[in-house]
Amino acid sequence: MSLQISEEAMLIVMSVYGGLVLVLCYDAIRILRRIFYVGLLRMIIEDIIFWTVAAIFMFNIYLKYNYGRPRFFSIILTVGTMFAFEWLIGRKVIDILALKIKVITGKIFKPLKKIVKLIKLKTGRKNKLKKGMKNGSSKQKKCDQTIKQRSKKTYTQ
Repeated sequence: MSLQISEEAMLIVMSVYGGLVLVLCYDAIRILRRIFYVGLLRMIIEDIIFWTVAAIFMFNIYLKYNYGRPRFFSIILTVGTMFAFEWLIGRKVIDILALKIKVITGKIFKPLKKIVKLIKLKTGRKNKLKKGMKNGSSKQKKCDQTIKQRSKKTYTQ
């Protein structure tokens, strides 16, 4: 095999590899978007950052294997690999993985949520009691007045 043909073959292989890497990274981002809420502005910023990094990544592949010249067939192979992977595997896998990760994180964080609620309840009660003592809340004053009135009635009767 001549040197030029082996370079072209290596460019083909690396174009397919680049397409797989890009689609897997973007699928990871999509899974995280399904697990955690992402607003429109954040999604746009994430996409801009991703595609900028993707362009630099693919340029490095072209620089190393084709002297920085992107060839038409290598771009089509990269994009075609991304579409084929997404069409055959990506759609099905993303939903399943996102659901499983949500279930796993739910099981992990469920005891932690209970502990946090207990801590909030305990600290919340103390804060309310301290506020009531310092500020003399109206409910506390009314309660104290009714107790005094009842005690006076029992002593006077």
